[in-house]
Amino acid sequence: MYAREVLQTALTDQGISTEIVGDAIYRFTQYECEWMVPQHIINQMLDRNDVDQTTNFIASKLFYLVRRIDEE
Repeated sequence: MYAREVLQTALTDQGISTEIVGDAIYRFTQYECEWMVPQHIINQMLDRNDVDQTTNFIASKLFYLVRRIDEE
């Protein structure tokens, strides 16, 4: 539970909001881009990696999505 709270705080510091949708999905939002990920994937990432690596992965994934939207 503690790792998820630290992850959410770190993402908020980078301008990424985190929301739990239903019982099993995280929604990460930055600018007008949303990325939805099953909770078990994020939980596995937190178990295998540290919070910083997970935060960097999510931030870079959203950056890629926003960039792709801007290019279109």
